[in-house]
Order: sequence, then C-alpha cells, then structure tokens
Amino acid sequence: MTLEMTQGLGLQLKAARKARSMTQPDLAQRLGRDRARISELERDLIHGRRGKDRLTLLLECCDALGIMPLLVPKERYTDIAESLIPRRFSSKSGDERNETFEDLFVDLSTEEEA
Repeated sequence: MTLEMTQGLGLQLKAARKARSMTQPDLAQRLGRDRARISELERDLIHGRRGKDRLTLLLECCDALGIMPLLVPKERYTDIAESLIPRRFSSKSGDERNETFEDLFVDLSTEEEA
C-alpha cells in the first residue's frame, strides 16, 4: 500500500470523526475498543505504517461513523475526491454566515411591523 493511499485513508477517517464531533475515546467506546487502538489506527495510516488488524478496525470505524469506503481508479481519484468535497458559499460581503442565513430564510414581516 502506498504512503499516499494510507495517508488519505487516515486523514479522511480523522476528518469524518471530527465532523461528527467525536473524540477518539467516543469512537472507541462506540466500538467497544480501547482508545489507544483508534489513535494507533489514525496515526499509523497517516504515517504509512503497517500493522495487523487494520482493515477490520478501519471498517468498524467507517460503520460507526456512517461512512462508506469507496474504491476508485487512481487516475480518477483527484476528480472524484474534489467532487465529494462540500462546496463553500462564496460571499461578497465577507460574512459567509449572514449571507447563507439570508439565502435560506425569508423575512416575512412587513415594513410596517419593523
């Protein structure tokens, strides 16, 4: 397994865990595993170290995080990875949150009430 591939897996696993506001101990508890095993898995994948039982633990983590590993041809990886990254709203005003809020919610009050 190439370093690039293992790093990608490790970084994606860590990002998915953090996106769900889970700590390593939270994930370990959910899996009935020791926190050190989750830490070791993330660290070893990111640094390209091999070890036993990695695939089973990786798949258990993916299941617990509600994510699906996806196999894609190497030559298509960049295109596919970019298409899966959530797009950020561009903001002219510089305040992305306010513009997004205004895009999603309509002010139904009349000017007389304001």
